[in-house]
Amino acid sequence: MQALSPKKVFFEKPCYDAAMQRGRRPKFEAPAFAQRLVALRQEKGMTQYELADKLGISRNRLVYYERRCTNPSMQFVQQLATALNVTVETLLDKEKIEPVEPEKKTPPRVKKLTERLVNLPRNKQGVVLEMLESFLDKNEGRS
Repeated sequence: MQALSPKKVFFEKPCYDAAMQRGRRPKFEAPAFAQRLVALRQEKGMTQYELADKLGISRNRLVYYERRCTNPSMQFVQQLATALNVTVETLLDKEKIEPVEPEKKTPPRVKKLTERLVNLPRNKQGVVLEMLESFLDKNEGRS
């Protein structure tokens, strides 16, 4: 049996990174109603869990409405409009709504380090920024 060399690297890239989309990619484009529902939910800053809880349904049921539903019941549309604080007409509008890109939030650790960096004297800030830029330049192509 062969011993593994400690220098041998099995994974040069991480399996997942922040840029990867969560979940499986859909096999087909969602219906217009489903796209509007997703866009409006994201615009309101709600997660699927929050909206499902507000509607009194499971998250899986909400996923169905966001991915495949083409003809929801009027009762559900009215509940949805109330939960999202929009009109029924907004939900049923024929025009396609472009999805809202979620905001990229700065991690708390980065915020704390940035605050600490600002409090340093200017010459020390320059040293830290040079080190950071050098590190990022070296590792930019490795993601």
